[in-house]
Amino acid sequence: MLDNLNRLDLTAKDIELIEAALHTQKKILAVQSEAGGTGARQRLSDLKHLIKRVNRARTQHSTRQNISWSRMARGFFAG
Repeated sequence: MLDNLNRLDLTAKDIELIEAALHTQKKILAVQSEAGGTGARQRLSDLKHLIKRVNRARTQHSTRQNISWSRMARGFFAG
């Protein structure tokens, strides 16, 4: 069940661009699936899961940055 994962170094701007493209593709697949395309329905479902994963990864990344900044500030002012 585990997929072979690859890691990429992406900037926040890259991720925003990818998210915008995914949302555009989601709209296209929604129209195609409403027209009766079974392949489009499966791809739409896969795409929705991917968008959720991207959102979760973005949230986790921003939380980690906030924690690290707070730790740095605490260390700076405490020391």
